[in-house]
Amino acid sequence: NVIAADFSKARARPGEIDIPHYDVRAAMGVGQVLPSDYIETIRHVTISLDFMRSQGISCTQPDNLALITGFGESMNRTFKSGDPLIIDQGIKTVTTAGVYLFSLSGALMVKRLQILPNGVRVLSDNEAYPPYEVTGKDLDNLIIHARVLLAWRSQRL
Repeated sequence: NVIAADFSKARARPGEIDIPHYDVRAAMGVGQVLPSDYIETIRHVTISLDFMRSQGISCTQPDNLALITGFGESMNRTFKSGDPLIIDQGIKTVTTAGVYLFSLSGALMVKRLQILPNGVRVLSDNEAYPPYEVTGKDLDNLIIHARVLLAWRSQRL
C-alpha cells in the first residue's frame, strides 16, 4: 500500500511550463498598504501548455510568464483581492484593450486599459471606481510592465 511520489525539484514535465511567483503586490484600487498578516496564496505554478491553449491563452514566450498578486477591490467583477494573476512580461505596450500591470507616476497597478486616439483610458471592473484618462505629458509617467493573461479566482463554496 505505497503511493509513488516524485519530490524532486524538477517540476515541469514535457508540455508544461514552470511559472515563478514574484513578490509583487499591485494595487487594484487607489493604492494601499500591505496588511501585516498577509499570506501569499500560491508561491509557484506548473501549468500545462494544453490547458493554456484550451483557454485561448498565448504568451510572447514561456520565460516571460510570472505570477503576481493584486490587492484592492477595483477589479472585483473580474477577480478579487489576493487572487493569483499570471502575467506576460514580454508585453510592454498597450496594443489592444486588456488588463495590464503598469506603473503610473510610481504607483504599481493592475487595471483594464483601453487605447484612445490621444492616450489611454484606465478602467476598473468595479463600478465604484470611475475611469480616468492618461493623456499628454502624463503618458511619460505610464510604464507598462506586463499584460495579465489569467486570474485564478478564489471563491468560497
